Amino acid sequence: MFSNSKTSSKVKQLLLIGALGFSSISSFAQEKVIRISILSPISGPGSYFGVMGRQGADLALEQMNKTGVNGYKFVVDYQDSQCSPLAATNVAKKTLEDFKPHVAVGEECSDATLAVAPIFEEAKVPLLNAGSATNKFTESGYKYAFRIFPNARQQTDSLAMNVSKKMGAKTAVLLNEKTNAGIDIADTFEKTFTANGGKVLARIEFARDVNDFTAIATRIASLGPVDVLLTSALEGQTVKLAQALAQAGITKGGGGKAVQIGTIWLPWGFDQKAGKASLGYTKIVQFDPNENRPVVQNFVKTFKAKYGADVVPTHINSHAFDTMMLIAEAVRRGANDSESIKNEFLKMKDVEMTTGKITFGPDGQNQNLSVIHYVETQADYSWKALNW
Repeated sequence: MFSNSKTSSKVKQLLLIGALGFSSISSFAQEKVIRISILSPISGPGSYFGVMGRQGADLALEQMNKTGVNGYKFVVDYQDSQCSPLAATNVAKKTLEDFKPHVAVGEECSDATLAVAPIFEEAKVPLLNAGSATNKFTESGYKYAFRIFPNARQQTDSLAMNVSKKMGAKTAVLLNEKTNAGIDIADTFEKTFTANGGKVLARIEFARDVNDFTAIATRIASLGPVDVLLTSALEGQTVKLAQALAQAGITKGGGGKAVQIGTIWLPWGFDQKAGKASLGYTKIVQFDPNENRPVVQNFVKTFKAKYGADVVPTHINSHAFDTMMLIAEAVRRGANDSESIKNEFLKMKDVEMTTGKITFGPDGQNQNLSVIHYVETQADYSWKALNW
């Protein structure tokens, strides 16, 4: 059939590779193995999520597989979902068909998460999310959707009430990217802030391809005194936005009085990138590496041992680590397939992790707000923990 010997050789190689692939999947089925698919943006504007997430997941995987859990070992399939609904959809279908996971972790960006949620729901594979804020993920009636991350409402209600009552803020400008998470956060903040007597002077939305925020900063400067500026965007844009606001003399970093505030978007290290423009930035973080809880300090110690003594773990490192350890905890409790992992997740109450305690409600949303920590950026770019 094949007259060309080189072509025939290539075909044989492909058939051999395919056979080895099927053999590998078959061996998974015979061994006591839990397969975990991780969908994360390894490329694109949110690629730092993928890099940091893999560090945390790899550290957890290393610990989980030292002795195994209830006789089970864990294998991971990393897929580049690019922080994009289309890319995430494609790799979700691919991993379900090729890898046949018992559980999936991802995505970091809300729009990508919403795109893949129904795919894993139909496959009856639990999707454990750590980084997407949109309310829609756990409010759409999915039975296999779980999130350790506080949703937009949990984060933003807390933020709006605290800046009103603890900071005494009366005026605000809302700046958010045009995504489900950005819109949900701005909507919730506006509702809660105004209910507490505050006034929103302007609401400004922008796409992810905006790189120059000079015009936006100029517009805000013309509005008169503003107390707080809510910012919801990925790290790259937030750095540029913070610098534009400082250059316009609006925020503390530029000699102004306004304070930038934010929910959980930015990892440890944003402050150094933004420079003096980050002064006073007050935000929620999902993880504080300076927290004294033993589970936090043990994580920081093992993280530094693996990645370097001068490397400080971020909330992205920690929440990726936590998702893996929650899967291990489900297996420790007796789970051994997708259905039993889902059921064990639903039973979890106040399970202590590096980010805080996890209690999944019937909708799969973490109900324990111990995962919300407040910090304020100091002049030396360190964080001051706020007792909010």
